[in-house]
Amino acid sequence: MSDFELNGGIDPEELRDAARRLLADKVDRRAPWEARDNGRMALEGAMTELGWYLLTIPEAMGGLDQSFEALAPIYEEAGRALSPLWPAGTMAAIDVLAADGTQEAQAALQAIAEEGRRVATVILPVGASAQSARVAMVPGADLATHLLLVPENGEACQFVPRDAAGVSIEVVETWDRSRSFAEVVLNNASADAMRIETPEALSLARAHSELALAWDCVGAAAQCLTETVEYMLGRQQFGRPIASFQALKHRAADHKVALELARSLVTHASMAYARKRNGWAELATQARLLATGAFRGIAEDAVQLHGGVGFTWEYSCHLFLKRALVNEMIDGAPEALNDRIAEAVMQKATSARI
Repeated sequence: MSDFELNGGIDPEELRDAARRLLADKVDRRAPWEARDNGRMALEGAMTELGWYLLTIPEAMGGLDQSFEALAPIYEEAGRALSPLWPAGTMAAIDVLAADGTQEAQAALQAIAEEGRRVATVILPVGASAQSARVAMVPGADLATHLLLVPENGEACQFVPRDAAGVSIEVVETWDRSRSFAEVVLNNASADAMRIETPEALSLARAHSELALAWDCVGAAAQCLTETVEYMLGRQQFGRPIASFQALKHRAADHKVALELARSLVTHASMAYARKRNGWAELATQARLLATGAFRGIAEDAVQLHGGVGFTWEYSCHLFLKRALVNEMIDGAPEALNDRIAEAVMQKATSARI
């Protein structure tokens, strides 16, 4: 039974099954790095054909008018498969454009639906603007046709074509080579940009991206833990599977508890974001923190529980660990995220006691 209820009779478990089948067919975790680009483009084409980018676009703009809850199973399965794509940039931009409501924003949504525009949502640091900014690591920016530039200082967003004057995108390598990242450099890039005046643009873009990242972590952590337990059941020492050793069983059980706690909070935060319940922005960050922490713990221990073969190409635990380490650092280290939401969380906790 799904935790989500969607509009129009769409079954989220059918979306999950479709995503799982597609990703199993299109994603080869251990393919040579040089073969990854062809796989990314094939997967991108299949996702477009299946209409996933249309899910949350309003019906009047040619979409299916669903909430974030339709995307959650797709993000989770993408994490499970270590998908090389990052569709959350486009989907976060859709949320911001839909909230803007102007004719220009509606035209941009319609172009995403009809022309297949792909957007990288770029959170600009405090003090930066489209006039001058450098963002070192933007997931999926190399495949984007447009950029949604969201300043942290509350100024209006800019929606600019990738090939606009003053926009530079350079692919960068990270620990997680299963997914692409690029450095975005802006130099007077706003001359012909479309302005997005949505007051909650930063909160919407950030919350969507953080929840997508959280589901990516939940899916990847679940798969990593499953494969580790399967290895422990087959690996024998002293004539017994190592999974029968009490200390190792307890470690696996602790990881399962941490994973289910993270899944519960991410599910709750996703519902709050979809319905814009009180505190949805802070909940998204809290869910991201719990999910990335659980994933890192599982991935690190998976390498240890595999023994000397944990870092070999024959097994995937080192790939999950690299994904976990990079997920933890996208758009801010855990310490910075805790500092960002600390005041709001403390105020909520204090008012609840009163």
